[in-house]
Amino acid sequence: MPKPNTPPLTNQHMTAVHALGHPNSPPPQTRWDPPPNGWAGAPSVPAMIAVPPPVSHSPNTPGSASLAHGIGSDLIVTWTAPVIDGTHNAATGFNLRSSPSGAGTWTTVSGVISPYDLAGLAAGAAIDVQIQGVNATGASAWSVTSTLTTTAAGPYAPNAPVIASVAPPVDGTNSKLTVTWTAPATDSTHGAATGYNVRFSPSGAGSWTTVSGVTSPYTLTGLAGGTAIDVEVQATNAAASPGAWSAATTSSTWGATVAPGVWTAAASQVHGASVAPNGGVMMVAAAAPTTVSGTAFAWSASNTVMPTTGLIAASPDGQTNGWAQYFNAPATAGTFYLWMLAQGAGGATTGALVTTAITVS
Repeated sequence: MPKPNTPPLTNQHMTAVHALGHPNSPPPQTRWDPPPNGWAGAPSVPAMIAVPPPVSHSPNTPGSASLAHGIGSDLIVTWTAPVIDGTHNAATGFNLRSSPSGAGTWTTVSGVISPYDLAGLAAGAAIDVQIQGVNATGASAWSVTSTLTTTAAGPYAPNAPVIASVAPPVDGTNSKLTVTWTAPATDSTHGAATGYNVRFSPSGAGSWTTVSGVTSPYTLTGLAGGTAIDVEVQATNAAASPGAWSAATTSSTWGATVAPGVWTAAASQVHGASVAPNGGVMMVAAAAPTTVSGTAFAWSASNTVMPTTGLIAASPDGQTNGWAQYFNAPATAGTFYLWMLAQGAGGATTGALVTTAITVS
């Protein structure tokens, strides 16, 4: 029976008393002791393992640098980043040092990137170069030494010229070739040309004849007719040695000679009218050594570009090696040139002669 004036215990109070004793009692100390074989069916809980912070390492040593000549006495230095492994992190920057070869008196440049232009070096001097990798942790060892001798002080010999053309002149001869070329470019190791030499040889023979101190265009003379000739050009300046010879260009002399005949065209003509003063023109075309099988006349506004169209065929005129034809002046007014062409087998031009300017009104 409950005591008088004692409130009845509720289910909540009964539970508290059952579990903890008196409702106002402090909670008991509790502990969970698993059975010897663990809690049957309970999931396993992985152990918590402490992970140490990552370790930072300095870079590996870079490989030896590659050296090349730059402008003047500069050296261009290139290198590759060192490898990364378990004890070496990536390089985030590089230092470079240089010294006169073998002296060990290093000059260091920090924070460089590849390729690097190493300037301010003495001309004609051997230079040692080393590279070092760096990052936030530290620096690598210096690389193996690379060595290169800087370019000697000038003047520098010129580059080789470029031959623009080698062709027989249109003066009726068969013993000449006119050579034209362009001045070579200048760069860090080649100066400007102040003079030129030309050499020539029967094609493939390599038996060169040299002519010094020439200018472009230059005409070689005394050559054999109808012969292929190799030609090369060399540039010179104040350097002790001249530049290299150009690539060879091969051309052939004319195989026939051409000269004016008895009848020649006057310096003034009327357009569309018969050629003054004789109504026609004569020429002499002789084999030298190529046989002349035909000839032709042609009007052109150019005295350098040989015409290939509008040719006026000529016929033998009974004179020794003579050829002639009646024809008209150009149909329009202007300044023209009259070409006389010797032809060989298949109509190929084997000799040429062009007149001075003719005014057509």
